Amino acid sequence: MTAVQTELDCLKAVWESCKSQDDQKNSLISNLFARIDDLSNKLSEVELELQDKKDVVKLNRNRVEEAQKQIQALQLEKARHVFASVIIDGDCMPFQDELVTQGLDGGKKTAHLLKQAVQTELQYSVPAVAPHLQVVIRVYASVRGLAKTYKEREILSESVFTEFIRGFNMGNATCDYIDAGDGKECSDKKVEATFQLHLPDTHCQQILFGGTADNGYARLLGPYAEDEVIRKRITLLEGPPFAHELVGIKDKFRTASFKNIFRSDKLPSIKRRVSLPTNHPTNPSGGYATALAKASPTPTLPSVAQPRSTGPRAVTLTKVLRNNLGQRVDAPLTYPQRDFISLKGRRLCNSFHLLGKCRYLDTYGNCQHEHGELLSLNQVPALCAIARQSACQSGLNCSDPECISGHRCTRENCVPKTCRFPQSMHHTNTAIVS
Repeated sequence: MTAVQTELDCLKAVWESCKSQDDQKNSLISNLFARIDDLSNKLSEVELELQDKKDVVKLNRNRVEEAQKQIQALQLEKARHVFASVIIDGDCMPFQDELVTQGLDGGKKTAHLLKQAVQTELQYSVPAVAPHLQVVIRVYASVRGLAKTYKEREILSESVFTEFIRGFNMGNATCDYIDAGDGKECSDKKVEATFQLHLPDTHCQQILFGGTADNGYARLLGPYAEDEVIRKRITLLEGPPFAHELVGIKDKFRTASFKNIFRSDKLPSIKRRVSLPTNHPTNPSGGYATALAKASPTPTLPSVAQPRSTGPRAVTLTKVLRNNLGQRVDAPLTYPQRDFISLKGRRLCNSFHLLGKCRYLDTYGNCQHEHGELLSLNQVPALCAIARQSACQSGLNCSDPECISGHRCTRENCVPKTCRFPQSMHHTNTAIVS
């Protein structure tokens, strides 16, 4: 091989090497451009997604701002209408005599004092909103019955009481003294209805409940005693002592006492014999005491008032029975179970058939329990047993000879926590010493 041929081969080899390198460069550059195109496309997609998200965020921000404005507007609107509801059963929470006897001026003064006392109480129970609260006061009562009681107790005349109510209603635009009608449950139903109406109302920040001297409201308040959220919105007003069935739950609620406004005791009722026509024959030698004597040969038994053909015969206890601790003891009773079951379903007026008088008929002119013909003497012990199923509010210290309520729970294996009788009236000594 000549030198020229050798040199040519070397040049070809160098050219091939350079050509290979150029191919590698071209391939690298092509790949780089392809990668750039791919990233550019992805960037465009991401930018579009980002713009969409920005639009969504902006839309949501606008919605949130609009919702916040609506919430603020609703809160302002709500704040303009928030109120505290004062609900009073006037039959069991009477106002102070010195206020009622002032008639028109006394009514105006009572409305002013009550509203002022409530506003002061609200500063402690709901301090954040107290300055903005409207105070709405509703007093429900049997006006005719109360007026009659006031008159018979010689506290004031019916006209003065009417003027007091008029003054109360005139004293403030949000204070109302409302005649609930006659009957012992008329006021109860209106009080309960108003309570149930205002409790779920978001505008009602606080309920001040004035009916704590009536056992019937235990069923109304009981379900809320364990609900911390709701019970914080309820304040129990105290006038006369808390009814027995409310004593056990009163500590669950906030309580307040307006001693200068409400009496510390209920209005005493006039006890007089009710004379209603009956077809029961006169029996001078017998009576309810005779029936009880047959049922229970204890030495201290009821004696009977002389019966009349025109009215019911009444039991008058001559002595209260007590054990060695001085606690009241109910005389034992013997009666057929069939009489107990039969009478239990009749909703008889215990007071009328056992004492010969009815406070509700006397006070309100109406009683929702059965009067009618008197029971036979053999049925009386069974009715006594039924009456004793209601615990006496005075407890074991009761000294009322005409009390027909129970002073000891007679249920076997009773669980005191769920019983209407308090713990102290379970398993007491029934041996009579006096």
